[in-house]
Amino acid sequence: MVNDHGLRQHHKRIYDKIGRWLLSIAIIVGWFLGSGTEINQAIVAVLFAFLAGGIVLNVLKEELPEERESCFWAFACGTLICAIAVGDWT
Repeated sequence: MVNDHGLRQHHKRIYDKIGRWLLSIAIIVGWFLGSGTEINQAIVAVLFAFLAGGIVLNVLKEELPEERESCFWAFACGTLICAIAVGDWT
């Protein structure tokens, strides 16, 4: 939702016309591809790391700036919990 708000603020006309539909369709296409293919575990790990990095960068950019009076320790604890949970999968 944060990305949706940011994209709408910066690219209102093109995002409302094309962008939101393109992103919505990408989710459905990804789901079909994911349920119809088998991917090597190493590739899944790389894709998961890429996704996690994107989430971390998004949080650092949008959620943790000082003017928002955010709590860094909540972010750090959530990151630690996620790292532990992912570590249990391997």
